[in-house]
Amino acid sequence: MINPIVISSRIRLARNFHDLPFPNKLSDFESATSVSKAIFAILGDDYEFRRLKHMDSNACLMLLENHTISKELIDSKDISGYALSPDGLVTIMINEEDHLRLQCILDEFDLKKCYDKLNIIDEKILDKIDMAYSSELGFLTSCPSNVGTGMRASVMLFLPALSFNGVMKQLIETLSQNGLVVRGLFGEDSACDGYFYQISNRYTLGLNEQEIIDLVTKNVSKIIEMENSSRNTLKEVNKNVILDMCYRAYGILTNSYIMPLEEAIMQLSKLRFGVVLGLFKFKNPKIIDELYTTIQPAHLMDYYSLDLNPMEQNIFRAKFLSENLENKLIKGV
Repeated sequence: MINPIVISSRIRLARNFHDLPFPNKLSDFESATSVSKAIFAILGDDYEFRRLKHMDSNACLMLLENHTISKELIDSKDISGYALSPDGLVTIMINEEDHLRLQCILDEFDLKKCYDKLNIIDEKILDKIDMAYSSELGFLTSCPSNVGTGMRASVMLFLPALSFNGVMKQLIETLSQNGLVVRGLFGEDSACDGYFYQISNRYTLGLNEQEIIDLVTKNVSKIIEMENSSRNTLKEVNKNVILDMCYRAYGILTNSYIMPLEEAIMQLSKLRFGVVLGLFKFKNPKIIDELYTTIQPAHLMDYYSLDLNPMEQNIFRAKFLSENLENKLIKGV
């Protein structure tokens, strides 16, 4: 079964070596690689270490589409790399905007569990490496907005009912007033396509880690209640309208010749809405969530082993969606 509202929880920590300039100011390759060597010495063979410089562009983009690494890490690929935990849940990005960006993503609503898992690794690193830290300000980071705990706590939510009811604009304004920020499926600067909204703390200074977790958890819990209430109302009052929307989306996804990414995400999300409401069934409901990733440009090109221009991507995306969704629907209930 797919997660009806909460897609994932994420904790990210920013850390910097006290005796090195920030990554964008590192003047020599030796200084940049010293960060990787220090982390490898601590984590050892348990983690998979990769340098982006030795990877082709499409392989890097696939990691981005999987939410394993960030765009900023790719932008600094000459000096950057990453370490991935054996279970694939923890990534340590090396020489991104900061020397270290530690991140843990879980497919459940549990920021505390995320933090506890990441904190074990953070403590191990802090025990061996002297980080840039101020007794007055906390951890020092390349971007002032991360100074303090250096922590971002975020939850990815699927909110079609609140979007359908037109209340998201007001909700986003309220969240902003409460010290939170709303982003899209791919984080900072990404659009909130397909009813996906990432809720995270705006401030890292003046709050400790537990206070940040509590702030995000409290607000997300309220949003979940609102979404559930809106879904119940929509299902009762607009069942036929939603069913029609889902059937139309299914028809478009299985019968198109050209399919832009943004349209594909929206049509998939309409299908997903019907599934989580119990109005639509698929032989394998997880196929919808998998498709959000596999229709991304780098994944498409890897699947077909082709270098595709944007228009060709749209054509092959339509083909891929049709192949993966056609005859997989169990009629609406």
